[in-house]
Amino acid sequence: MNTTPMLEMLDPATLTVDTNVRKEAGLTKEFVASIKEHGVLVPVVAHRTEDGNVHVLMGQRRTLGALEAGRNRIPVHIVDNPEEADRLATQVVENDHRSALTDADRAEAFHQMSLLGVSASVIARKMGAKKAVVDTALKVRSNPTAAQALELGLTLEQSAVIEEFADAPEAVATLERLALENPGGFAHQAQRLRDERRNAALIAEATAEAQAKGLSVLEEDPGYYDYKGAAAIISKLTTPEGVPLTDEDADAVYLGTGYSGLYRRFAVADWNARGLRKEGKAPSGGMTEEEKAARREVIENNKAMDSAQVVRRDFVKALLSRKALPKNAHRFIAHTIAHSNYILGKALNKTSLTAELLGTGDGHGEFKAYVDKPSTKPETVTLATMITAYEGNIDRTSWRNRHSDTRYYLTELMAWGYEPSDVEKIILTDPDTPTGENTGADEPDAA
Repeated sequence: MNTTPMLEMLDPATLTVDTNVRKEAGLTKEFVASIKEHGVLVPVVAHRTEDGNVHVLMGQRRTLGALEAGRNRIPVHIVDNPEEADRLATQVVENDHRSALTDADRAEAFHQMSLLGVSASVIARKMGAKKAVVDTALKVRSNPTAAQALELGLTLEQSAVIEEFADAPEAVATLERLALENPGGFAHQAQRLRDERRNAALIAEATAEAQAKGLSVLEEDPGYYDYKGAAAIISKLTTPEGVPLTDEDADAVYLGTGYSGLYRRFAVADWNARGLRKEGKAPSGGMTEEEKAARREVIENNKAMDSAQVVRRDFVKALLSRKALPKNAHRFIAHTIAHSNYILGKALNKTSLTAELLGTGDGHGEFKAYVDKPSTKPETVTLATMITAYEGNIDRTSWRNRHSDTRYYLTELMAWGYEPSDVEKIILTDPDTPTGENTGADEPDAA
């Protein structure tokens, strides 16, 4: 058995190439031209099997390039046959240095090693990767839908989201299209889908609970001012004697989701048939089609703002976790002190949000403990406090008022790499541009 590599000059046509982690050799014209003129300068590493064949371990690209260039001799180091897992690990590291592997290449390598019984921890150590990345890659690779997305060119992170929605073909199609055509909108759409899935689950659970109590579930909200149906919410009803009704008198309920999650509007399905009295009366004529469209826009944009908040704050958390402050951070801090002192004052009472953005918890105690750590950088805390001022001032209706503070904040985030959602882009438009009449649907519990 060899103890040191033996250098031989061999015909590349006689070499066989192992199943490599690289799906495509990536032979560029420049690469082949260089080999044609100068030959293979870095020896290929291979091993000779018992049947005499020479199998390439490292240097698949150089071997194929030599064949393409018509070279009949290349330098080959003959070594002992290494363990398959070590071969894959070495091959990935070598290829990463020579020509970056795709996420699909790397995930395939992790997958092959796992099939050999190598644990995620060992794979991570051999490959110089984080265990979380290896775990994600193995999860993606084991799901046909997510693995296909990876092959299409989506990143590992994007493919992990595809795995999350693998049971929803329409969602997958939308996400794949965004990943390829508008990557900046991918995270926002993914969060919107998560919110919709969560809300649907909440509604389904609440519907089953209501029906088990004998309540009928209304499709329309009787609390809207233009509602024309037979139902009415409990708070608007009294007995013929004028005694107010309570939730226990309800025989119906409307279920919805808003900023604070699930809400219920207890009602009577047909108040007139029960001989009850109702406060006020419905407006005549109902809403025009234009007004209905405006209300739908309000409801959808409010929900979009809820989803955008999650993505935006995730970006901020990553921003604040960096070792260095983003570019022009000190100017941002100075501007906030000078021009936004009102919202900054309110931010000082929202240290729980600051703690959350700093990734240290969600309470004032956690915030103080973080600040008191010797390793904490005061400038990071200051920046987080300034950001809290803006974040605490944004709500689901901010797309309508488009305050100058919010526009400034989003503009700065974009300069630091943030991709705004479509509804956030509305905030960045001319504040004098109308956004539709207020239909009342932007109340926290109404949409």
